[in-house]
Amino acid sequence: MQIQSLHIEPTNICTLKCSGCARTRFIQQWPQHWHNHNLDITVLMKFLDISLINMSVHFCGNYGDPIYHPDFINMIHEFKQRGSHVSIVTNGSYKTIKWWQELVAELDQKDTVIFSVDGIPENFSQYRINANWPSIQDAMTVCALAQCHTIWKFIPFLFNQDSIDQARVLSKQLGIDQFEIEYSDRFDEQTAHLIPTTDLLGIRYNNQQAWKNHNRSRGVDPKCAGGTEHFITADGFYSPCCYVADHRFYYKTEFGKNKKAYNINDTSLTSILHQSQVIEFYQTLHAISACQFNCPKGTQ
Repeated sequence: MQIQSLHIEPTNICTLKCSGCARTRFIQQWPQHWHNHNLDITVLMKFLDISLINMSVHFCGNYGDPIYHPDFINMIHEFKQRGSHVSIVTNGSYKTIKWWQELVAELDQKDTVIFSVDGIPENFSQYRINANWPSIQDAMTVCALAQCHTIWKFIPFLFNQDSIDQARVLSKQLGIDQFEIEYSDRFDEQTAHLIPTTDLLGIRYNNQQAWKNHNRSRGVDPKCAGGTEHFITADGFYSPCCYVADHRFYYKTEFGKNKKAYNINDTSLTSILHQSQVIEFYQTLHAISACQFNCPKGTQ
């Protein structure tokens, strides 16, 4: 398989308690089993036994905010030294102006910082619980003045759907390059009170609901099949994508059932991709329930 891009979860640490987040859900259900993890940079770079020149590397994840890795700036430095283009998804809370200045000094015009802020200062923390607007504004201001591209990513909820235009104006005032609406698929009985009007739900949510109601696949259109979602978890394991690595699906797949075989401490990316079990996974995506639910046809 040709590797097009990588998705790295540097840490599972986060300051927020978003109600639809896998981290929040896991801690609520199994607090005794939660452990904080940070990727070992040396181990990670050794595991990636491929050329990273012009490789797109996405720093995000299921459970943590990448900026809370204790040595995140050095991690970015290592990838930039190997020729990668990076994108960083963050809420942006609680880091200092000095820290952001040090981070953007590592970035260039081919790199992107994406701020996940769902609403305006007066209401966005209704979902991004514990988020801090003053520090987010500092982060946006520093990044907007730097070479990197900046994006404000806005998820519509019932409480903020009337604030979209205000947020778009504010993003321009802060110098953010791009304002994006991203539709959520994380609505269930715990987040039903947050569901926006129907036109702000998106195709992905509707297709997933159809799958839930009928348990019947309409086909699969996965990014990972094209080599664009190779995912490394904060505790140091390979997975085809972040969806499979979510605990709600993980242990029903090859990668959760035989977890030790995908420990990045013990192998390399090339070795993993040549394993017969991994090859079989990519060849049988259409039959795997986690893939049917997370990547229904027509949503990519």
